[in-house]
Amino acid sequence: MVTVGFSIFFVLCTIVISVETRNRPPLITDDNNRMRNKAADLPLMMGEINHESELEFQSECVFGNEVRELGSQWIPNLGVPFGILYCMKCECVPRKRRIVAKVQCRNIQKECPEPTCSEPVLKKGRCCKTCPGDTNNPDNIQDIDIIPQHSLDDDEKTTKHYAALLTGRSSLVLKNDYLRLAPHDRNRNRIIATGRFTFHKKNLHYSFVFSERAQRPRSLQFIDSEGNILEEFTLLAQGAPLGFYQKTTRKVCGSWKRIARSYRRLMKQEKMYAALVWGTKDYTEFTISGLITKYNLLSKEMFSSLMEPASNSDPDVMNGSGGTAFISVSTAISPSVYISVIFNGLFEIDEIADVPLNISLYLDKKKIVQKQVIVKKPSNELNLVETSAVLENQEMRALTRGKLGIGISSVKNPVNMRLYGHIVSKATCEIFQTLLSSNSEHNTHSITGLGWFYMTNEGSLNYNVQVDNLKTEIPNSVTLIDLSTKRRTELEDLTPYFEDGWANGTIDKISPKFLEPFYFGNIGINISIERTSTVIKGKLVSKLVADARNSKAPILLKRENYTLPSTAVGLAWISVDHDCHIHYDVSLNGLGFNNRRLDLILDLLPMLAPGAPVIRKHLDSFVGNQVENSPVEGLSKEELGRLDTGVGFIKIMEDKSPLLSARVTQLQIPIDCRPPYNADNNVPPILFDKSDDQPSVECFYEGKFYQEEAQWTSSSDPCTMCFCQNGKEKCDTMTCPEPDCEESLRVKAPGECCPSCPSKTVITESQIQRNLPHTCLFNGKPYSKGSKFHPFLIPTGFDTCTECVCDPVDLEIKCVRNRNERTCCRNCSRQEFDVNESYPADEMPIRNPNLNRKIEKATKSADQIMKEGGCRNLNNPHKPHENGSEYFPYIDSLGFYKCVTCKCNRGNQTCKRNPCDKAACEKMFKARKNKKLQTGEHCCSVKDCRRFKHKKNHRTTVPTS
Repeated sequence: MVTVGFSIFFVLCTIVISVETRNRPPLITDDNNRMRNKAADLPLMMGEINHESELEFQSECVFGNEVRELGSQWIPNLGVPFGILYCMKCECVPRKRRIVAKVQCRNIQKECPEPTCSEPVLKKGRCCKTCPGDTNNPDNIQDIDIIPQHSLDDDEKTTKHYAALLTGRSSLVLKNDYLRLAPHDRNRNRIIATGRFTFHKKNLHYSFVFSERAQRPRSLQFIDSEGNILEEFTLLAQGAPLGFYQKTTRKVCGSWKRIARSYRRLMKQEKMYAALVWGTKDYTEFTISGLITKYNLLSKEMFSSLMEPASNSDPDVMNGSGGTAFISVSTAISPSVYISVIFNGLFEIDEIADVPLNISLYLDKKKIVQKQVIVKKPSNELNLVETSAVLENQEMRALTRGKLGIGISSVKNPVNMRLYGHIVSKATCEIFQTLLSSNSEHNTHSITGLGWFYMTNEGSLNYNVQVDNLKTEIPNSVTLIDLSTKRRTELEDLTPYFEDGWANGTIDKISPKFLEPFYFGNIGINISIERTSTVIKGKLVSKLVADARNSKAPILLKRENYTLPSTAVGLAWISVDHDCHIHYDVSLNGLGFNNRRLDLILDLLPMLAPGAPVIRKHLDSFVGNQVENSPVEGLSKEELGRLDTGVGFIKIMEDKSPLLSARVTQLQIPIDCRPPYNADNNVPPILFDKSDDQPSVECFYEGKFYQEEAQWTSSSDPCTMCFCQNGKEKCDTMTCPEPDCEESLRVKAPGECCPSCPSKTVITESQIQRNLPHTCLFNGKPYSKGSKFHPFLIPTGFDTCTECVCDPVDLEIKCVRNRNERTCCRNCSRQEFDVNESYPADEMPIRNPNLNRKIEKATKSADQIMKEGGCRNLNNPHKPHENGSEYFPYIDSLGFYKCVTCKCNRGNQTCKRNPCDKAACEKMFKARKNKKLQTGEHCCSVKDCRRFKHKKNHRTTVPTS
């Protein structure tokens, strides 16, 4: 055993692991590899752990369920039975040229230095023996580089923003191994672009605006100064939804998840480039690139402009040039604008220092402002100039409505060397959202809601406000107010556009006084409810568009646990990318706590029906009021198919108790991520596989699911009873027994299926005063005095050979069996009791094969049995089952049904069908062969005994019992 254990350990400690990272390269098609690859279970993946194929392309590593940064080191923990391998060192290392992260592990035992003392010590959790004072050992690894999912980084805390101008004059020389460039640059339309970059929770969010003449680029690359591709994203995937915001604004939006620390350092040092690629997967038409640089004014940007060579400029001189402007506005004292322009291509060869340029603003092609700036050291690639100007109120309104243009030109050659562009909303992909709730005690109906807004390129405000649980209340006002002033000035009134719980629309003429508080998070929504004096409100906050927020609209999470405050509300964004990975962003408010551990759950159903089986996926655990992530483990195509059909529910749970929930609708699933549906069945076929080998355990009937062995009454016909067996529903409609009175005297009580004769029993006044029952109870269903019916029997249906009656005196169900079964039905079973006698339904004598005696009556009182953990007896509430007792369920035509055994355990009754073993099946086959088999006599059917059925030409002697 020692030798074997040492051999396993030696193999594990000498293997070199080279495992690719999470996402495959967007430009490489691999339909069979949709899920994220992991170096998870090293012992299980031993045969395939050394592959070097570049199916993955991302600058991070996944080891087990942990995401590791590029450059991180750690000691691997392989779990049971291997545990922690202290003599193995793992690193997340890059490849050359195209920097793809991979996990690489090696044995460090041979790297241990010689001890400096005579008696070195092997400390716990270490690989090398050390002496006092030794610190420089290879096993001294600080395992701190697991990427946290919900933490802030230094870049976000200091609110640093970056921008890039992408033109044909970039100094970047591409070193793309697989990219086959055209023989010459085919950017004939002089396409340019500008990008904005913002850090958020270790993610780099990017936004791009490109020339209107161009179609959407195929991919985005992040490249270092040596031409190595650090990361690449597919922007135009076949069959992948583009996203509502990106379609409307023509922007490119996304995020680089968990960017490595070394790459963040490159950005701070301004040594990283962004490149947009046009063309196909195998052929690149052209690329444009630009250096990513930090600019202070970006944090206050409100308007942007993509500045291209003017129509009347010299195309040869201005080839490959361009610019971008970011503009902020102040209305505090006088309407003013602050302008920063980054550009290239406006200098002649002899202009090497202190070159003057003109910056102009235009309204209807008329110049309204001109400022001269000086460029001290002109650059062929990138230049920055800044200026400010005071505008009239009319000009400021034109600015907010997208009617102003901006130009920058050479003073020496202003006609041939000039850039111009329209001023539009800021280039950053950004929406503004809020949760609506109230702290008022008058909010008894738990009125909540949400809102989300965004600016169009033309300067219009698109708004969406949803209010839930209004019932009969009508909002008195729906207004947008300025929270930055003490007066809470009303800026916009949405009340005329509110209908059926929604206010949707576009405001074309935005006031300049609205945009400044809007972009800086000082706009609130107030909704006052008429009659109840309730006011629900919320504050708009900025959210960058990427991943989960790339979907069409957010989902309102409603209160499911009514022990929560009436203010509890949530908002969820959910999307699925072209690699079939789900993304989510959930915000909560009004829970009454923010320090408890909560779970984000996704429930997937086959269809919206009561009792439907649920696939439950645990997406995340978090503490606080917000969670945003994408799980390492993705969803299967079948699970994504349920989301596509709108039968998924997102839930916030605590200790398996749901707090908030919502149905996931309008989710766009990429075509390649959808399961292959049957054209004749809009339900995934995997959900209804009722083959003989693997029968379903649920039955679907009249829009509702029922568990195996369940019994129910049809909702369309109260006289039809059904039960679920082997995943298939079986139903039978009652045939009524003949009453003992003339037809003219027969009556039919409400809720009963069969007519009966009027009862001659007189109800005394004392019975009325004591509130005694006037009906019989059978299987939870009441029957009037004297009414007759046939009992329902599984699996034969209504047993017409057994007639039951509600005794008008004892108010007990009594059943009588017809002696001659052939005269009543063909599917009745022979019974093992005297058929010519009449008994109360709960005391019918049955010959028990084990006891061979009548069922004994309980000696304890009903109350005492129930207090001791007994179970209710639906046939006779006065005679419950004792705790711990096992018994056969009672069926009136059979008595105690010995095909099923039930057990009472502390008030809970559990029943299971008795197994069909070989002896029971042989007995059934023998009776069937002798033609003496009566349906219902044996618990096993031919289908149940198929595996024991004798083969042809094979004779077996069955011993007689």
